[in-house]
Amino acid sequence: MTRATMLAIAALPAALLLGASHAFAARPLLAELLARPPVNPGEPAEQPIMSPLALEACLRTARVLDATGTAIDYQIAAIDRETAEAKFLENQINAEIPVLDGYGEPGLNAFQKRVIRHEELAKKFKAEFPVYQQKKKAYDAAVAEFDRDCGQGFTTSDLDAAKAKLGIQ
Repeated sequence: MTRATMLAIAALPAALLLGASHAFAARPLLAELLARPPVNPGEPAEQPIMSPLALEACLRTARVLDATGTAIDYQIAAIDRETAEAKFLENQINAEIPVLDGYGEPGLNAFQKRVIRHEELAKKFKAEFPVYQQKKKAYDAAVAEFDRDCGQGFTTSDLDAAKAKLGIQ
């Protein structure tokens, strides 16, 4: 087995330890925003009230962030599936290494196919996981900005008007 193969076999457990398997469920920001109780215009508000335009912008942003969060969830789920496959192959490969001398040609060919598949998965992980981390970091920053900018109250009439304009039920 080549040095590159051994390094590829060793790369996936390290990646698992570094957090490849931290799938998350994106917050349903639009549902959270719509579930907040509106402020009655005549009563004193605990927090400032958003303008109708600001509320509309928050609803649009929530919708976009919901879609982005779902896409990121699907991306990490795919990475997790492939990481699990690679880990399974790694365990199988490691268990077979001591007995390779007893394998015939078909057994060696099958072993080689598993090693090649493991290497493919390791390379794919090395390419995809940093991209996922960047997207997740940008998403987390956008959610934090949303929480900061859209945490104010709103009136029922403004909410109804924004929902009607945006086609939200």
